[in-house]
Amino acid sequence: MFTGIVEEIGVVVSMTEVAELTLWDGSKGKGFVLVVKCKVCLDGCYLGASIAVNGTCLTATAFDDTSVTFGVAPETLRCTNLGSLSPGSQVNMERAAQQGGRNSGHYVQGHVDNTGEIVKKWREGESLWIKVKVPKSLITLIVKKGFIAVDG
Repeated sequence: MFTGIVEEIGVVVSMTEVAELTLWDGSKGKGFVLVVKCKVCLDGCYLGASIAVNGTCLTATAFDDTSVTFGVAPETLRCTNLGSLSPGSQVNMERAAQQGGRNSGHYVQGHVDNTGEIVKKWREGESLWIKVKVPKSLITLIVKKGFIAVDG
């Protein structure tokens, strides 16, 4: 689970298609490997850590002193904006929420169903309103006053 509060802006090092990626069950198949340069999300990072990238929950498959590597499934690319990333792209990043700690945001899963299009933004006093167009198939799933993450 995530709070939806972006902790840092990471920078994409690479997004590479891999024909023989090791999949969750140990088999080999087509997939993508995303490497993101970051700092805050490395604090406490471990293999298997959940980190949200542009609001999408990804699993750390490797990391070093400057970056985290993720395997990205074709379905994830279909349902998110991650397929448009290229070296140098900036991404919003957040580590998974610590259970029992403060949550200054809202609980969001990071399991993305689809993408929307921001069609209008306007200010009302200190508030920012954002109007998002979503596929008709999602309308019945959206709860009034519910939580929707926009790029994390």
